[in-house]
Amino acid sequence: MAILTWSDQLNLGIPSVDQQHQHLVAILNQLDEAVALGYEPQKVLSLIDELVDYAHYHFDNEEQLMLDSGYDGELFGKHQIQHQEFVKRIRQEQSKAQNDPDTVSNSLIDFLVEWLMGHILFSDKQMALALNQNASVSVDQIKQEQTDIMQSNLYSALRESETRFRELADQLPALIWISNNKHVPIFCNRFWSQTFGLSKQNISQSNWHKTIDPSDLERVERIYQTASQELSEQQVEYRLNRPGQDTVWILEKIVPRVRRNGQYAGLMGFGMDISLQKQAEANLELQVNQRTRQLVDANTKLAIEKDQQQALNRQLKDLQSHLIQSEKMASLGQLAAGVAHEINNPLGYIYSNLNTLQQYIQELLKIIEAAQVLALQMPADNPLVVDFQRLQKSVDLDFMKADIPDLVKEALEGATRAKKIVQDLRDFSHVDKQDQSQFDLEAGIDATLNIVNNEIKYKADIVKEYAGVKPFVCVGSQINQVILNLLVNAAQAINDFGKMTIRTGYEGKDWVWFEVEDSGNGISEEIRSKIFDPFFTTKPVGKGTGLGLSLSYKIIQDHKGRIELESTVGKGSKFKVFLPCQPFDADA
Repeated sequence: MAILTWSDQLNLGIPSVDQQHQHLVAILNQLDEAVALGYEPQKVLSLIDELVDYAHYHFDNEEQLMLDSGYDGELFGKHQIQHQEFVKRIRQEQSKAQNDPDTVSNSLIDFLVEWLMGHILFSDKQMALALNQNASVSVDQIKQEQTDIMQSNLYSALRESETRFRELADQLPALIWISNNKHVPIFCNRFWSQTFGLSKQNISQSNWHKTIDPSDLERVERIYQTASQELSEQQVEYRLNRPGQDTVWILEKIVPRVRRNGQYAGLMGFGMDISLQKQAEANLELQVNQRTRQLVDANTKLAIEKDQQQALNRQLKDLQSHLIQSEKMASLGQLAAGVAHEINNPLGYIYSNLNTLQQYIQELLKIIEAAQVLALQMPADNPLVVDFQRLQKSVDLDFMKADIPDLVKEALEGATRAKKIVQDLRDFSHVDKQDQSQFDLEAGIDATLNIVNNEIKYKADIVKEYAGVKPFVCVGSQINQVILNLLVNAAQAINDFGKMTIRTGYEGKDWVWFEVEDSGNGISEEIRSKIFDPFFTTKPVGKGTGLGLSLSYKIIQDHKGRIELESTVGKGSKFKVFLPCQPFDADA
């Protein structure tokens, strides 16, 4: 049992005070449990003595802290009075308990609940905010947090004692009610009665909803019915209309009450006044409407100016398309690198464990073979031999001995293949390396081939004719992007199944080149001059953006290189890229 369950919400941000509060709350909870469970009088007296002693210690430290920090004198005085009243009340209970231990009752616990609510959760919180110079939190926010904390302890209070629940619920500024399985209210807290304008004595099945706005009443009753029939938590907003007062908006959560035997026992509701929130929403909607009208006017002006800006837009389109594609590829590269990194770790475990498993299986097979030899040496009618022979037949041991090594071998091959794909994906991405650095062209082609293998393997046989090109300085991730675009375009140019040839080589001392040749449809003379234009594509709608070759052309230009095309309609195409071997300045 607990008066208050300690959580981070109770921390004030002053370590010494928070530590003392936590200990103080622990003593209060122990005292609450002792009273509730009827502990021996000496135990109760001991806890009261400890509470008095520790309260003195805590209050002295807290008051000295306020004095040292220059806390507001008037607030300090009020704070000190609360400390003195607490000690006075506890000493009274201490005196009563010493004379007659049976006099310690729930009245003490009630006082402790009220003191926790009013002092630790409000006065001390207000003090801590002032000492920490945090003026952004208002008194209403403190009260709201105070309410939230006490509400969070409400369910445990319900389980512990209905009487204590009622007392706690009556102190909360929230609508709390309970009904039986006939939808007759059996409890409504003080705040509910005040909000609905009904006294507890006058609440009945016929009138407890009469204050709800008629246009909301049917919906509210339907929600209650759903909660009771489906035994599910529900939530509803509704309005209250009280004569001579403003309309009040309520947000209410309804929870079914179910007994241990599964029988429906009624409903329990928790409501909050959200009138201020609704007013804010209405004001926001008004502002949105005003802003929408302003945007409509602005759009109208923009539409008029659009014709004047079309010429400029055409000039900017090329740059814009490259930027969009670059951002997209950077995002995809970052995602690919992250996924590859995350996959790489579990793959390592799998690969290592498979190797270990292979060794274990070999040892187990040796043990099985030894067992078979032993079984042959023992009498055939020996019960253990008979059971062993029966077990071999039932599990088909010979088949398992032959099949298990193959299964492990295939699993290792799959893990090795997966590791290679992940490594190539990481090498291809390099989203964090956009600066010039040494780049292995042929390794980059291999990695890219591995990545697009699924798209190419059903379209063409790959022939690689490498000249042993040495690493050179460039932005490797961008050259990988060019390779990727050329490979994908070549595969898409082949209708059924064909051949793709990838070559590398040198031109003189200053140039390195690579080319991608396909046996596809080829490119006609009419469109060759357009293939590097942004958004130009011969693919059907939805099959291409027309930015792949345009982006590749821009990357090659940035590297001070060039790209050449040879193509014959019906026979295929060959794209050849030349790049300088020497370092370059991309900003030049």
